[in-house]
Amino acid sequence: MRNETMSSKTRWANPNCRAPTARSCIPSLRMAFNLFLLLLAVSGALAGAQAQPGVAGGRGDPVATIIPIRTDSPRKTLATFLRLQREIDATTYAYRESKTSAELRHFGVLLLQAAALVDLGAVPLSSRRETGETTAIYLMDIFGRVDLPELENIPDVSAIDGLGEKQRWRIPGTPIQIVHIDDGPREGEFLFAASTIQTAPRFFEGIRATPLRSQLGVESWTDAAVQFTGPFIPAAFVDAIPDRLTALWLDTPIWKGIVAILATFGAVILLAGVVRATDRGAEGQIRAIGWRLLRPATLLAIVYILRWFLTVQIDLSGQLSSIVEIGAIFLEYLAWAGLFWLTVLTFFELLILSPSIPEESVDANLVRLIARCIGIVGVIIILSFGAQDLGLPVLSLLTGLGVGGLAVALAIRPTLENLIGGIILYIDKPVRVGDFCSFGDRLGTVEKIGVRSTQLRARDRTLISIPNANFANLELVNWAQIDKMLINATIGVRYETTPDQMRFVLVTLREMMIAHPKIETETVRVRMSEFADFSKNINIRIFALTNDWNEFFAIKEDVLLRVDEIVTKAGVGFAFPSRTLYLGRDAKPDDERGTDSERKVADWRQSGQLPFPTSTTERIAAIDNSLDYPPRGSASANAMTESIAAAAEPLAAPEIEEAVKSENGRLDTGVPASEKPPQERT
Repeated sequence: MRNETMSSKTRWANPNCRAPTARSCIPSLRMAFNLFLLLLAVSGALAGAQAQPGVAGGRGDPVATIIPIRTDSPRKTLATFLRLQREIDATTYAYRESKTSAELRHFGVLLLQAAALVDLGAVPLSSRRETGETTAIYLMDIFGRVDLPELENIPDVSAIDGLGEKQRWRIPGTPIQIVHIDDGPREGEFLFAASTIQTAPRFFEGIRATPLRSQLGVESWTDAAVQFTGPFIPAAFVDAIPDRLTALWLDTPIWKGIVAILATFGAVILLAGVVRATDRGAEGQIRAIGWRLLRPATLLAIVYILRWFLTVQIDLSGQLSSIVEIGAIFLEYLAWAGLFWLTVLTFFELLILSPSIPEESVDANLVRLIARCIGIVGVIIILSFGAQDLGLPVLSLLTGLGVGGLAVALAIRPTLENLIGGIILYIDKPVRVGDFCSFGDRLGTVEKIGVRSTQLRARDRTLISIPNANFANLELVNWAQIDKMLINATIGVRYETTPDQMRFVLVTLREMMIAHPKIETETVRVRMSEFADFSKNINIRIFALTNDWNEFFAIKEDVLLRVDEIVTKAGVGFAFPSRTLYLGRDAKPDDERGTDSERKVADWRQSGQLPFPTSTTERIAAIDNSLDYPPRGSASANAMTESIAAAAEPLAAPEIEEAVKSENGRLDTGVPASEKPPQERT
């Protein structure tokens, strides 16, 4: 039947309304921000609804002020529900006539108050509102059909003790009970028992044939509520819907389900377009992250607007409403997590590029690691609250971790060690990204220092991943931080090389090293080092002025080629492992020199001056510093002679100058001339 007063699917208020006024009753930061975005999305549409302080509807509305609910006894709880039922009946009648946002908001608040009289403590947050409002509608259908006792016959505060130990009261003729809440946030109140959620629908089906007492003339609040729509849906549109589309699907009329699917499909297309547009504009790391910020922001806006449209204007109900609500909560928290993650990354990337921070005082990789750690912690917290809203006891689980905290700490110890190891690598900076280093018995270039592991590219181009805790404990040699590179080589020349040939080679090699522009002059060391098994060895120890490996090997190659040229020009050959066999007659020892040696030792023994195991103190003092070094005739010896002469000029005692000056410029040691070396005897 379709007429202006009795239609069950037109011009009805929304019993499942998520109106902004109802949301403002929830003291939650998330709800407050959701309300802000919702108001932005529908501000133009709600501009005509002019609110007035102290009135539930809006500015200038003739709607009655909302009266607080009373739950201090079974009588107060039932009386409050019956009062709300009468007000809902009157508000729905007014909404049917004018279909304004004021009556809709008032209706939503009244229905929320009715749902608050039901114990919903065991219902997940994501479906708590839908379940409470649906149960309240079933109770309205039941109480509009059964005969209730007079209020004075219902237990009041003074009669609570007579309810028994469990303090519960059952409404006569129904399975509905009003019970005392013993714990939780609503402790001490009398509410409709949690079992009402299951018993009310079953009991209603048994009394459905009983006429409903209502001034609206509807047959059932439960059947009529699913056809309700918001003020933006014209009554003519709802009247034009074929009857077959008003049948229920997932407890919602089919036409509402079709609208929900089409609206969701349109939202997906819009979101895909935003994703495509942000991909095109992503050039550079900062710009890419900035563009990607539009994705979670767009998803949030779509979720809020779509939820408002489907729950307030289309007014989904039943199972489909629960599915939409769960999906909206999931996407909402997912979008918030993505928005938080990208915002943290963007902030720290801008911090890295800030000109006020000196380059040497901040490590970009350390800043990025800190950003990721903050982002991960924030995402986990946001998703935990989302899971809690969906009914998963994540927060309770996290709270209970205090009991098993030790076991959890032991379980995550390797992860924490790797995280701390990564932070130590950034703070201590033994290596940085891009450095070539030795670690253990391997070599590689650091490519990434992550939260858990460090990745290095080996010389054979394989990628090595080492846990940060292990890598930080290794002996690391950072080749990238050297300022100059050592060339340490030993060459061997043949034993046929004479001492003067060896001197020529050594001098020429030193001069070549000093003249080389890529060799550090101050540290050049070219010396004859030893008599080896088959060669006279020369050690070359010099520093190349570079820290690049390719240039180092080029310099070393050039030096070795020049060494080859010098040895060849000197007429000296390189030694190599060999055995030389000489055939000849041994020369007879000099008998006269041998006799002199024996006589000298006999004189030492007879005079008690045999220098074994050591020489006498007088002998040591006599020969101390008596050899000429640097060798006589060398540039170093001449420079030393001039230095000694210059230093002797300011001496105050002329007799000391005459006594200590010798013929060859050396200071007199006080040793008798007969015991001086031949070159120092006058």
